[in-house]
Amino acid sequence: MSPDDLTPEQQGPPATFDFLIHTLFTQALMALGRIPNPITNKAHKNLATARHFVDTLKMLEQKTAGNLTEEERRVLEEMQHQLRMQILAEKE
Repeated sequence: MSPDDLTPEQQGPPATFDFLIHTLFTQALMALGRIPNPITNKAHKNLATARHFVDTLKMLEQKTAGNLTEEERRVLEEMQHQLRMQILAEKE
C-alpha cells in the first residue's frame, strides 16, 4: 500500500513545524495537569516533565534561529512564555 492509497485519517497530520511545537505545547500542558491524558482521561502533574518540554521548545527556538517565519517565531515565544508562567504559578 502506497501513501497515496491511504485516506486522510490514515495519513495523519502533516509534518510541519507548527504541528511539532503544538504537540510539545500540548504535552507540557498535560504534564502541568491542565489537560487530561487522552489515554487515561486523568490529569497528572509532573513539573520536571513540563520543564523538559519547555526546554525542548527553547532548544528548537535556538536551533531554528533565523529560519522561522515571523508567525512561527511569535507562536514559539508565546508558547514558552505561557508555559513558564504556569510553571511559576505551580511553584507558588
